[in-house]
Amino acid sequence: MLICEDQRSGNGCGAENPDEATVCQRCGSSLRFAVRLHNPGSEVGRYTIVRVIGHGTFGAVYEAVRTSAPETRLALKETFEAPTVRGFYREFEALSNLRHPNLPIYYDFFEDGDSGYLVMEFIPGDSLDEIMTRKRSPLSEQLIVAYIVQLCDLLSYLHSRHPPIIHRDIKPANIRVTPEGVVKLVDFGIFKRGIQRTRQSVHGLGTLEYMPLEQFDWAGGTDQRSDIYALGATAYHLLTQRYPESAPKRTAKARDPLRPPHKVNSRISRHVSEAVMHAMGRFPQDRYPNAEAFKRDLLGSSQRYITGATIGRRLKGHQSFVHAVAWEPAGRLMVSGSADKTLRIWRAEDGATMACLEGGHTDRVLCVAWSPDGRTIASGGADRIVQLWSAEDGRLLKTLAGHSDQVTCLAWNMAGDVLATISADSTVRLWAYGDDEGEPRELLVPERPKGYAAAWRPDDQILATGYGDGLVRLWQVDEPVRVHNLAGHSSYVYSVAWSPDGQTLASAGADKTVRLWRLAQGGLVNELQKYKNWAAQLAWSPISKVAGYNDPAQQDMWLWRVGDGSLATTLTGHHNYVYSVAWSPDGQALASAGADSTIHLWRDDGSAICTLTGHTDWVSCVAWSPDGYLLASASLDGTVQLWDLE
Repeated sequence: MLICEDQRSGNGCGAENPDEATVCQRCGSSLRFAVRLHNPGSEVGRYTIVRVIGHGTFGAVYEAVRTSAPETRLALKETFEAPTVRGFYREFEALSNLRHPNLPIYYDFFEDGDSGYLVMEFIPGDSLDEIMTRKRSPLSEQLIVAYIVQLCDLLSYLHSRHPPIIHRDIKPANIRVTPEGVVKLVDFGIFKRGIQRTRQSVHGLGTLEYMPLEQFDWAGGTDQRSDIYALGATAYHLLTQRYPESAPKRTAKARDPLRPPHKVNSRISRHVSEAVMHAMGRFPQDRYPNAEAFKRDLLGSSQRYITGATIGRRLKGHQSFVHAVAWEPAGRLMVSGSADKTLRIWRAEDGATMACLEGGHTDRVLCVAWSPDGRTIASGGADRIVQLWSAEDGRLLKTLAGHSDQVTCLAWNMAGDVLATISADSTVRLWAYGDDEGEPRELLVPERPKGYAAAWRPDDQILATGYGDGLVRLWQVDEPVRVHNLAGHSSYVYSVAWSPDGQTLASAGADKTVRLWRLAQGGLVNELQKYKNWAAQLAWSPISKVAGYNDPAQQDMWLWRVGDGSLATTLTGHHNYVYSVAWSPDGQALASAGADSTIHLWRDDGSAICTLTGHTDWVSCVAWSPDGYLLASASLDGTVQLWDLE
């Protein structure tokens, strides 16, 4: 096929035309210098083209299969220009023997006519650039950090080669995310082997906003720190949804004009913001010396919770048991739901009641969830309905009816446009908030077991649910809706939780086990040791990849090393059932609460920090503020407590 795009100037309407056409069927332009692509079904070398994935003025990428073995999908990368064929061969020579989880596999290189071809692993999924474009709000900090940490591991691998391999074009468009949440760094078209001066290639030096100063050939040679700058600039863009100022603009002024990420997006942790700025030092000597150092600071090394000094503020107003609390994404407000049929919005600064939301529910409020944009509060109750409230003025916006039993769990996706509700009536429902036309989309479970838990994968692509029949169900919500069952538990699944990077799902249930599932490996990868009673709740550490869970009958908790499924430590201190566990946002502290009316704080190594007392009845829920400086607790004594942590 011919694409109406002049290879000399890039002009044209981009329309597809038959191979024999001389002028564009859409705009009438001459096709003498048009981009010529292979048609689906045509053969190139030993490969058959399946479809065109993308193209530019100088090359194209196809999905293809080996003609003799059509069951395996491959990516075929073509360059139209003879001068760059040698570069393709150098790329293949340097990378074909490398193996890393975050690097595509290079299978073959060949020439056909005037074009050169690289045959690589086909990577399904979208680029981070495509994901950002599709999202209406920034990705979560935890997810972004998980992606960048994977790339730090890859850079450590590439930079340790002899000679080191420098990518020199790291940016969101060159980072693909598989359906399993694994990131892959692609497009090594302008990579360098070893530390050497930059020379302009046929297609330029990289992408302006992500390029360090030395890559403009103004400040010496590129080295490992050049890739660290580009990775930092990529993290900056993902965290803020803004392009960073280019290196020339930053160095043209005595004072760096680049604003730290946490000043652009108030939800960003200070230590993450500082790590990104360090990676983006204007001059090489101002940056991290290696990717491992960048990774270490991204994950955080704060030791804020040393003394455990606390001040508790008792928030009164509810007339009965408080079942749930949830924080506004900005951390300024907190909402609680109670058996008195009301919700209350509290101001974090002083604990004052901002609003009492009543007149909606006719029975106990069992769960609450704040939308990611902070504008809407969802509540579910024993009255079988879901209510949507305005966080600004407390107005009841909409009542979502349809469940035939109590609503037990609510989960907003990260984009904030879909709310998942799970009920004891055996159904999961997806409500497209803001869409006033038609009925909400409903997902039915044929076996009709009772539902207990739901959690969105951080990229919003999959909803995981736990049921009374022992199955974990993965709902892929793209059209058409698909479901995949994970079988392994022999009884109720009470809790499901995704790891921050979205690669691993943990599930816990009444069969006394915790199970870890990795989609990339096709299913169960570990069954954690059985204990004397059922496991009720799971919590992932944001940084150490250790899952904590509680066993109500045993009054203890366990920290597990996810890598090998070994037990890291047992946390003993509660004198009655433990009902809720939650990691602080920076992963430095774990909070646990239970029927002994106390809250315990633990360091990430399992050592005790302190015990918080003040409630007079069971503590049903704990939740950290987004900045990690406040902890909210809800109790059957009818109160909410806010704890200031030093």
